[in-house]
Amino acid sequence: MGVRMRLTDTTNPNTYDQARTLTSREHGTRAHNLAECFRMHLIGIYSNVVGPEWSSNGKYESDRVHHINLNLSGRRQVCFQGRTYHLEPGEAWLLPAHTLVERRCEETCEVIYFRFFCECLPGVDPLLDWKNREPRRMRSIDPDEWSGWTEDGKTLGISSILGLRGRLMWWLVECIPELDEVISQHLSSHSKFSAVFQHIEDHLGADLRLADLAEVHGISPGAFAAAFTRSTGVSPKEYLTRRLNQEAIRWVMGSDLKIKEIADKLRFSDEFYFSRFFQKQNGSPPLRYRSLFRSKPTKPLE
Repeated sequence: MGVRMRLTDTTNPNTYDQARTLTSREHGTRAHNLAECFRMHLIGIYSNVVGPEWSSNGKYESDRVHHINLNLSGRRQVCFQGRTYHLEPGEAWLLPAHTLVERRCEETCEVIYFRFFCECLPGVDPLLDWKNREPRRMRSIDPDEWSGWTEDGKTLGISSILGLRGRLMWWLVECIPELDEVISQHLSSHSKFSAVFQHIEDHLGADLRLADLAEVHGISPGAFAAAFTRSTGVSPKEYLTRRLNQEAIRWVMGSDLKIKEIADKLRFSDEFYFSRFFQKQNGSPPLRYRSLFRSKPTKPLE
């Protein structure tokens, strides 16, 4: 029988005599506190073989969530604000959400991609309104290292997913050198509404109204809408729609609930209203969206 230990620190204090604090929660440095706020939430990991059907045929389109693409083979292009970005084999690329691009593809391409969103304050993604968002090359990759991920029956354990999260986060930090400024500015403009954001997280649903948020903030609905929009750059209605859609995607992709059950959870009046809302935001009704990304079901990531 093993020795039962009490949870106490029995290390000799002299061990720490020469320690110098670089950063810690207790030290309370601004950088440490801001970094603690930032999270990356993986929605899913997918593999695909695409060709000309990936092209947007001259149209500029955007996604509601961020993508990291690993190009294992084949060449593609995306066009953004008059510039063409070449996605070459053996490269990882960040394709931010809320960014209109034209997609071009004439070859057969094997791709692994990650869909995710980030968070600072509850439910608030600073990269959605990042003013310099654009497609960015993240780094070179070894296609042979990643090709094993596409094997049928491949499953990822907890350790693999945790390691992957850390890896993707580091890539994100590398390709957005101005991330400190992005997070700082975002929190500066949004933190005055932190109670409102928390209320949204606690009561998120289709029946949440502007008047409810204004009451939390302690001013009239009109004054609240103007102040919120001026500070954050988006209207309260737009933010609520964005956040509700994020949660809808999580339920559609991360559960096997029926569409009516998801509609009830998010307090839509009926499943038809929910389906219309989902299709307007994501381009496909929820069942079609689920089938597109879950043709080979895997265990939920979260």
